[in-house]
Amino acid sequence: MRHSNCINKRKYKMPNTIMKIYIPRILGGITSKMLKNTFHRLTIGDAYYIDMHRKVNENNHVYYFAFLEIELYDTVAANSLLNRLNNSRSVNLIYDEEAGQYWELKKHVPKNERKPQQESNVSSVMPVLYETFMSAFEHAGIVAPTQPEEPVEDTFDYEACLNDTPFNMWDDKYNFWQSV
Repeated sequence: MRHSNCINKRKYKMPNTIMKIYIPRILGGITSKMLKNTFHRLTIGDAYYIDMHRKVNENNHVYYFAFLEIELYDTVAANSLLNRLNNSRSVNLIYDEEAGQYWELKKHVPKNERKPQQESNVSSVMPVLYETFMSAFEHAGIVAPTQPEEPVEDTFDYEACLNDTPFNMWDDKYNFWQSV
């Protein structure tokens, strides 16, 4: 008897549909075999090429980044992922829903095919003058204050919430407020 999550690879592969992806951050306990099995289990495809690179962050925790080539299955999940990657910059793929674990997937573009980013002296942030901003309120009938209000001081003691232990997103599973 076959397991219900198993699929016949030959029957469900899309002809000549290869997806090349880049995963910028993978937790240290994940192996290439786990990556391959996850894409199969989620009925996305056969990850036949996996190139993982080990890195160590500033807190000496190991993580990886990876380049994958996946032969897609002809499934709703595979088609959805392919469409979402083609239409956006990145997609979060949840591989462990219970633990809230996901990978950020990006379409891999080889270095020789990338468009060079043009350097510009022009900022992408549009400056707004205080007078221009406030005149919009005046036109709407809202009276603008003559003087800007005094800045509000943040008096919350964030360090006290850490219970004298440094916060580490890797060990604490991104749950800063659990100890509060």
